[in-house]
Amino acid sequence: MNTRSRVVDISLWLVLLAGFGAEKATAKDFPSLKGPYLGQEQPGMMPEVFAPGIISTKENELNAVFSPKGDEFYFAIHLPKPEDRYVIMVSRQVEGIWTRPEVAPFSGQYTDVDMTFSLDGKHLYFCSKRPVPQDPSPDYDIWVVHRSQNGGWSEPENLGLPVNTKGSETYPTFTNNGRMYHSSSREGGRGSKDIYYSTITEGEYSNPVNLGEAINSQFGEGDTFVAPDESYMIVTHWGGPKGEGLFISFKKQDGNWTKSIDMESILKRNIVGGCPMVTPDGKYFFYTSEGQIYWVDAKIIEQCRPK
Repeated sequence: MNTRSRVVDISLWLVLLAGFGAEKATAKDFPSLKGPYLGQEQPGMMPEVFAPGIISTKENELNAVFSPKGDEFYFAIHLPKPEDRYVIMVSRQVEGIWTRPEVAPFSGQYTDVDMTFSLDGKHLYFCSKRPVPQDPSPDYDIWVVHRSQNGGWSEPENLGLPVNTKGSETYPTFTNNGRMYHSSSREGGRGSKDIYYSTITEGEYSNPVNLGEAINSQFGEGDTFVAPDESYMIVTHWGGPKGEGLFISFKKQDGNWTKSIDMESILKRNIVGGCPMVTPDGKYFFYTSEGQIYWVDAKIIEQCRPK
């Protein structure tokens, strides 16, 4: 089976999963979704499942990324065996109507997750286990596709050194001052996985800097979202005395980060997962829990700020 036919088969299979019917699994069976955020009723201060039956289904979904203009939505979904991998899906707003999610043109063959846009929307970064000639081991690297003049995407490019290593690199996020934050299991970290940042100058990435003990521990940290102005950072902790789930840290006036604060009591539910993201307009906070995508008013973030 070639890549094109594989993509078509996956898209059809996903339509059937969403329950639109085996006999009429075509684009016309997808509901007409108008308005921002796939036409969904916007949540308040209690987390709600995002687009149930459309994006969040009985299958495992994770990640939630809107383009800076808000007219594209990317997420990942797990394909069960024999596929047993994640693929990146996209829905686009065309003439005011959101399209049925389909496999992104650069995804479908390998496990791909953790998408994020550059702040100008010209580049889409994601993490993949696709092989590279110099490092055929099946760990995650950060890749990028570039927006073409016709609105499509280029072929994926591996960021290479010094960002990608023999360890696993995941979940990039970008800030206004030209930094890319990400998680890595590279040698020399404090734990099994740490948070780092690189400064981007004329397309070149500096050697990643470990954020230190305020954020990283001897256990594991990843799935990081950093506000574009670096006012706060949301991190997923794995293991240790802090437990597992989403934690938030705020930038202090001296430039250092506060100790991480557990967000569970603010979100009022047991969170096992991560994949934090705040929409480009700053209005809504998305995260993944137990194979579904949730969203909540981003004002909830300020409720976590130390008094």
